[in-house]
Amino acid sequence: MNNYVITEIDSAQKKMSAYVTLLSYRYMNLCVKAELGALMPVNVYIGDESYNIEAVANIYSPDEFQFSVYPKNNNNLQAIIQGIYEAHPEFKMEIKTSTDGGTSHILYTMPKVDKNRHDMLQNAVKGLHGECRTRIDAIKADYQSLLLENLTKVGVSKAEIDEAQQALDDLYQRSLNMADHQLDEKQQEIDEALVRYQEEQIYKAEEEPEFDFTKGFRMYDV
Repeated sequence: MNNYVITEIDSAQKKMSAYVTLLSYRYMNLCVKAELGALMPVNVYIGDESYNIEAVANIYSPDEFQFSVYPKNNNNLQAIIQGIYEAHPEFKMEIKTSTDGGTSHILYTMPKVDKNRHDMLQNAVKGLHGECRTRIDAIKADYQSLLLENLTKVGVSKAEIDEAQQALDDLYQRSLNMADHQLDEKQQEIDEALVRYQEEQIYKAEEEPEFDFTKGFRMYDV
């Protein structure tokens, strides 16, 4: 494979990989679990300056569904809350206090995935995957045409043209496979979250005392 083809295939690879990476970033922001990447779009405005979240707070994950956000300066508490809310209004927020009554940190919990949220998320991930595939298809078409035109101009053999096209096809398929893998993983994560929510609801129902409609109070309350 000549140097020209290697250069063009490398260029196509970078463009396809960028869209696969973008898909991963978008999936992180469809929050089911507490992934730190979901806080990348957060902008915290202090005065006239904008800061990313890491500049003004320390962030920890006590479990896979929560963020603990510790302001580096408690004077920036409201600005941090506002910045996170604008990026992720769906997060459940709790302000935790320290033993002396002051603010300790902010606890964010990912929203539960009930049937409605499950369906919304599944539609979103399929839509984003479709956008990614459309972009990769367009890149392949552009480079396929470019390679054929330029290689034909310089008079290379059909075998060399076929080799270049095969290299592009292989790259295209690898890129699609990576996007498909991300889709499968995110869909599984969403399905598992729905099952977890349903199990929690069943547990709550089993724990709830039975109501006696004839007496107007719950069984076992007396």
